[in-house]
Amino acid sequence: MSFFEFPHTRTYDSDLGWLIKHVNEYDETIAALNAWIAENEPKMDDLFAFMEALEAGNLPEGMKQGLYQWAQENLIDLVGSTVHSVFFGILDDGHFCAWIPDSWDDITFNTTYYDIILEAHPEYKFGHLVLSY
Repeated sequence: MSFFEFPHTRTYDSDLGWLIKHVNEYDETIAALNAWIAENEPKMDDLFAFMEALEAGNLPEGMKQGLYQWAQENLIDLVGSTVHSVFFGILDDGHFCAWIPDSWDDITFNTTYYDIILEAHPEYKFGHLVLSY
């Protein structure tokens, strides 16, 4: 039986050549990565300084103007959508309460067995909220 009949058919020289080839490729990759880091490190430092300034509340003038303009164009719609929401809570005497905006006048809020009795669902006992349109 000869050496080449075994599953491992490479010689020591070809294994060493493969290893040297990959080590050189890794060296080139590491050198490229280090060059990228050296090129982008000042930009990253500037970005971190900018983020720290934002966290401290020091916005650049251009950003302040942009935010002000955006707020003028969009804030009314955002507040309007919030104001049109229904808020639920419990009163001091323990009763459940819903604060309904005027824009929801076409929706009726009832409570089962207090305001209405649902014939379709007689199993619903006291206190189920029913919305009718």
